[in-house]
Amino acid sequence: MRFAVAVKQVPDASEVSVDANGSLVRLGVPAILDPFSEYALRRIIAMKEEGDEVSVFAMGPPQASEALRRCLCLGADKAFLLSDPSFAGADTWATARTLAAFIGRYMSDADLIAFGRQAADGETGQVPYETAGLMSVRQFAYVTDLHKAADGFVATQDYGDVARSVKVPKGSVVSFYGTDPCGTLMSLTDRIRGYGIPIETVDRVAIGLGAYSVGLKGSKTRIVRTDSKSMLRKNRKVAMSSPGRAAEVLLEELEARR
Repeated sequence: MRFAVAVKQVPDASEVSVDANGSLVRLGVPAILDPFSEYALRRIIAMKEEGDEVSVFAMGPPQASEALRRCLCLGADKAFLLSDPSFAGADTWATARTLAAFIGRYMSDADLIAFGRQAADGETGQVPYETAGLMSVRQFAYVTDLHKAADGFVATQDYGDVARSVKVPKGSVVSFYGTDPCGTLMSLTDRIRGYGIPIETVDRVAIGLGAYSVGLKGSKTRIVRTDSKSMLRKNRKVAMSSPGRAAEVLLEELEARR
């Protein structure tokens, strides 16, 4: 079987700045392989059998190859970096369109396309399903367990108050629910193997998309304003002599907040 896993390099920081277009400023910020992506990759590699192939792909600047290199050290067989200046500033829609075009040209015969549930630097959780929609394939969210079956796969989906077991046909998109905040330690053998595999770079022309279909130009989201909200609560203590006085104070507070 052929597995395709979408991964992402994300800033290793609790706070990052944004530019005038609302895009993350990544220059000078340490970066790591997204923990949700790493978890999805590890789950796929755990399913890998003799003859199977696991390919990883990421959209990002040239330095995103570092995240792909870690994927190869973790056990992936091939890696593709979708990198082009025109990809910069992409929202979830433009990202999904780029990924769908890449999969259509380079991995159209993949038996399964896997994602993490979201990316740590955005947390919208939209890209897996937008990609599936653009590819017109089935999509399965909140996957906590996945194993091979005779005609595809069987997945367990956890919706919080209910869990269900479903058949997943080949060619579907799945997003794994969990993450491992501790990451994975690699042996020297793993590193030697991973650094011996080349990473193929793919640009906009290679996947057949126009300049106005990708990146900031192809994005539908517009950031109007960003604000920081204080989590501190403003309280006051009042000594109550009677229930009537308590009711008066509550009415005063409600009136002041109108």
